[in-house]
Amino acid sequence: MIYSHPLRSLSVIAVLAASLLWSGQLPGTSTSGPSTQFGGPSLGFIPGGTPSELRPILGIPGAARLGVLISLPSTVTQLYLAPGHSYALAAQGTASPVAITILRTPAGVHSNPVLVPVPGAISRPELVAFSPTARSVAMYSQAANRLQVFTGLPNSPQLVADTTNVYLSDAPSKLAISDDAQGVLIADGSGTVYALSGSAPAPIYHSSQVGALVFVTNSRDAIVSDPARGTTAVLETSTPAAGVKMLLPSSSGGCQPQAAVSTADGNTVLLACPAQHLITSVDRTSGVTNTYKINGTPSALDATGAKDTFLMSPADNGTYWLFTWRPDGPIISFIGTPRHSD
Repeated sequence: MIYSHPLRSLSVIAVLAASLLWSGQLPGTSTSGPSTQFGGPSLGFIPGGTPSELRPILGIPGAARLGVLISLPSTVTQLYLAPGHSYALAAQGTASPVAITILRTPAGVHSNPVLVPVPGAISRPELVAFSPTARSVAMYSQAANRLQVFTGLPNSPQLVADTTNVYLSDAPSKLAISDDAQGVLIADGSGTVYALSGSAPAPIYHSSQVGALVFVTNSRDAIVSDPARGTTAVLETSTPAAGVKMLLPSSSGGCQPQAAVSTADGNTVLLACPAQHLITSVDRTSGVTNTYKINGTPSALDATGAKDTFLMSPADNGTYWLFTWRPDGPIISFIGTPRHSD
């Protein structure tokens, strides 16, 4: 049976320890000298003022603050943060291939990350999509009409597919890849979703508008949302007869999903509905749907370094918010800003 719970109002929960973090550095953190890492726990990064700048999120959910800016080489023209924010891909103009940079390790956050070119990678992709666990990535260049698939990231990137002449009925708008790099989907501006498993894109789904297109963690199932119609479908991509596996139940509150993500176990789908200030959870097995009222505008659900904790970016009225999923009720917390500017 598929059913929905009534709309739930979710209060913002903040931990008092956050005020202690704002007043000083985290234990082991240093911003002077030739240190290569910022010690202490970190959740990930937010963009800085330029494509080559990042600001780390230091601490833990409920007690997190922004750290000092980290600068990458000034040649970076576009930066793509991987889910979990342990690494990123960087474009550096038309002459250089996309490069990889390690941003965070168990020891801490790198303060001087370096760029390592990915052999064989295209230079300036218009679309970049990571798999849910960031093991694989797909890149599409409309200028070159070329799509590439890499796996083994971040330490051993391997090119496993390099397709040219990717012809669609309209300009590509969304891209998605599965963790095993065997499932690749691309959507165009007309709302058609294509599977890229053969010599030519094969249409497997059509909607009026594709707001989100993502794979479920460690699965060949994909989630596609249509904010215009307020619908979300699960697509089966692992069989030749790819297509709609199921339609997720609509939530209360008139959710128009613009972003989607699955939890680490793949059992729950989370949908961000900025126009309605909602986040909806759907249990993929039971179909149980819960809707949570958000004070801000959740336009994204970007996986951070903490399990099932997502950045609802960009900043809402100057503040970044985190959404931590828990079956007994999610927690929303904010990211504190430094008292002193850089």
